[in-house]
Amino acid sequence: MKKLLLVILLACPASARGAAEELQTVIVRPGDTLWSISNVYLKDPRKWNQLLKYNKLPSSDPSIALPGMALKVPVSLIKEQYRAAKLVYFLPDVLYRRSGKSDWSDVSAKMDLFKNDTLRTRVDARADVEFYTGQLLSLYSNSIAVLRPPGRKNVDVELKAGEMRGLRSRVVTDSARITPKTKDTEFGAKIKADLTTLVQVYKGRADVEAQGKTVEVREGFASEVKLDMPPSAPIELPPSLEFDSQSQTKLASLGTSKLSTTGGIVSLNIKNSGKVPDARARLPDSGTMKQVPKGDLTNKNISADEALKMISVANPVQAYHLQVSREQSFSSLALDKNYNAFETIDLNDALAPGNYWMRVSLVDLLGFEGKFNTPRQIKVGR
Repeated sequence: MKKLLLVILLACPASARGAAEELQTVIVRPGDTLWSISNVYLKDPRKWNQLLKYNKLPSSDPSIALPGMALKVPVSLIKEQYRAAKLVYFLPDVLYRRSGKSDWSDVSAKMDLFKNDTLRTRVDARADVEFYTGQLLSLYSNSIAVLRPPGRKNVDVELKAGEMRGLRSRVVTDSARITPKTKDTEFGAKIKADLTTLVQVYKGRADVEAQGKTVEVREGFASEVKLDMPPSAPIELPPSLEFDSQSQTKLASLGTSKLSTTGGIVSLNIKNSGKVPDARARLPDSGTMKQVPKGDLTNKNISADEALKMISVANPVQAYHLQVSREQSFSSLALDKNYNAFETIDLNDALAPGNYWMRVSLVDLLGFEGKFNTPRQIKVGR
């Protein structure tokens, strides 16, 4: 029996009675019959006669070879591994590679993706995928992900490099397995250069598993998983930002520092003095509270470990993630970039004049990213 080489997902009316049915289209190859197609694609091959309701065929005999055609099949009847996912949004440059192929191709709008297909995003690119069961995947720049990898049970995405954000998606990396525990679980995963996986939960909760140990991470917390090591205890994510009536955002953890957005100029207004007062800091490796002494970051005698502790107290935020969109829903992005916490960004130079929506999240020294703030409308243009 010949294997079918191409499946395309289409939404179309189910029948003359007007009942709505999601249909997936199978391209018939020479020698294919209703029997062969049903045995490959249907969860119950005995339901081959259901295909007669949606297709005009020369014969109802399931053993007769069909002519080359697009055969409409109800998605509800199709085996899980043959159901398609949809690329719902992307920012160039995004490439895909079909299962078993070696070459990469440019994606196209609303295209279908299948089991073991690979997505790859380049600099400043992004790809959003919706699985047929409702799971969502946002793949950020410089990332590689395999969809529904074979041999991986109960896995939607294998993140090979880079960063992603998911809704209910079950994810594996080289060092960890991430399993959402609620229907609304939203989380992010990032792979560092040493293959450490950072997992951060923005909504709901998720299990993070590695080396036989499982840690439950709740909303607002994160876990770090080093290669060949169990997950760390949950670490609290950076605080989220909220705008006030003065077009500024107070950061409780940063004292008097504020996020300014006046006149299209974006800045956290953090001053790098190099001086650190007495404070108590949570050290991520131990999860305990320890006293951090006074110090001067310019002192050459201070070790790298001590400097890291001091920076963690003086400025727990190393960067901010800025997104700007024409739409309040952020369905498409005019700007999506991480900036150093000390940088001041002039949006008047980066964007065309007009009205936009802007949102920001904070990134701490470990690379964990907090929630985006409530979007705010801004005007760009001198």
